[in-house]
Amino acid sequence: MRITIRQKNLEITPALREYIAEKIVVPTQKLLDGMALGDFPMLDIECARTTRHHRKGLVYYVEANVTAGKHMFRATAEAEDIRAACDMLKNELEGELKRFKEKTRARYKKGAREAKERLRSE
Repeated sequence: MRITIRQKNLEITPALREYIAEKIVVPTQKLLDGMALGDFPMLDIECARTTRHHRKGLVYYVEANVTAGKHMFRATAEAEDIRAACDMLKNELEGELKRFKEKTRARYKKGAREAKERLRSE
């Protein structure tokens, strides 16, 4: 998996980079390992401050795009702290990937039920 971390109006420290890897990258890799989506998935993460002069409110945002084959999953989160935004993004991205995984599993089961029903009727 190719991972890109971009920054805007924010300095990404080694501690923050490690936190992003722990909270976003590792769970995303685990979810993508079970899916047959394509040869080379890409994860693009952007961490930013919305403005330099604001100190209160939803100042930080994190955005992630996962491209795997012809599928693209996108999640964004805004919070008062960059780490809180990473946590919210993790939950949203996991939801997107799990929803897709369940859809493909449901299609497979539906096809298997239909095939079984055709065998019974013959």
